[in-house]
Amino acid sequence: MKKLARRVAYRHLNPKRTKTAGEVRFIKDNSGDASQWAYGLHGPSAREIGSDFKFNEKKLKPLAKALRATTAAMGHTMSGYTEFCKMKSADISPDGALGGRGYIQKIADMRRQYMNVVEALSALSDTLYDEIRAPHWAQLQRKHPEVNDIIEDAEEIKEDPEAWAKEEEEQM
Repeated sequence: MKKLARRVAYRHLNPKRTKTAGEVRFIKDNSGDASQWAYGLHGPSAREIGSDFKFNEKKLKPLAKALRATTAAMGHTMSGYTEFCKMKSADISPDGALGGRGYIQKIADMRRQYMNVVEALSALSDTLYDEIRAPHWAQLQRKHPEVNDIIEDAEEIKEDPEAWAKEEEEQM
């Protein structure tokens, strides 16, 4: 026991001996962060659709309308984001937050949420566009020319969603 005590005392009291600690870094994993909710959702790379599945042509028009509405929403969101980001937070809020009565948010968080919404709408519109252009729906489109008009509207919006939204806002 004395031998152990001497060894411990020598380690702690010997002035010639120095210890150098390594660098300890704490890196936060943001992969599950609620503020990054639009990023990181990666689905499968291929679908397995049975040959016996029959696509309902009554669902083609609502699918096209969902595509058009999603691209329009993306345009309006991008327009809102652009306008919101042009303002300095100090000019619109003394405390860096907006809202009231349970709906208070930091301006920096609101900017991040705008980008999340744009990313989510972009991913949704890409998915809907790919689906509606797939061969199984494309053959049904020939029977429904009004659906082609809706898809053309969506494609026009998709070319420059923000410019489309600003044009719509000017008309209002």
